[in-house]
Amino acid sequence: LVDVHGGVRWARTGAGSPGPGAREGFGRCEVVCFTSDHESSFAQLDPERARLVVDAWAQRSAELADIDGIGQVFCFENHGAEIGVTLSHPHGQIYAYPFVTPRVTRMSENVRRYRKSHGSNLFGDLLAGERAAGLRVVAANEEWTAFVPPFARWPYEVLLYPHRRVADLPDLDVAQRDAFATLYLDVLHRFAHCFDSPMPYIAAWNQAPTPRSGVPRTDWWLHLQLFSIRRAAGKLKYLAGSESGMSVFVSDTTPETVATELREMR
Repeated sequence: LVDVHGGVRWARTGAGSPGPGAREGFGRCEVVCFTSDHESSFAQLDPERARLVVDAWAQRSAELADIDGIGQVFCFENHGAEIGVTLSHPHGQIYAYPFVTPRVTRMSENVRRYRKSHGSNLFGDLLAGERAAGLRVVAANEEWTAFVPPFARWPYEVLLYPHRRVADLPDLDVAQRDAFATLYLDVLHRFAHCFDSPMPYIAAWNQAPTPRSGVPRTDWWLHLQLFSIRRAAGKLKYLAGSESGMSVFVSDTTPETVATELREMR
């Protein structure tokens, strides 16, 4: 594993920028190389190597979260030319933002409202419901479940949740890390064999905001979102009129159909 890191400048300004709302931006961007084999991919790693990557994500997340002013740490991988990847060497990235991203801010607010209205954890209830129904579950083991969310935006989208709540990657224990590596490789293999050529994808870790962010972490449930912009062999999902104009996604398939397809994939 090779970690290459350096400073980046994140602009965050208020209304009427530039002006009193502007401040010096800062952050971190790191690259994690998964293997020294330039022709390989994460899906081709053995479980031991994949587990090492999990440890690297966790270690870097903990260290970056401890930097004064960092609000959120985001680990992710872009895979495939269709996604815009220009370097074929298997790698992912880690961003340390000096703020909490709009997506996580919205999710945190939804979790807060759900707790107030229902008295339970939104993430936990979603996971429990999917495990009980089984209809959209792709694969599972003792520690994790991978399922297609009923609200999937992307043609091929899978969420991986640990059965026991943790806020972020550093909180994962040994059993959870081992089990994730096994299940994630399983799901990536299914993605890779859906079509004649490997599926392009984005893998995005949803971690809680850092303790320094001031955003509550109590109900946050770590999970990985894996999705692709490919909707069929040789066809991509374009964010056209409804998606781009109104931010309303139009589904090209159904979550149940995709879950069945991925379950049957070997």
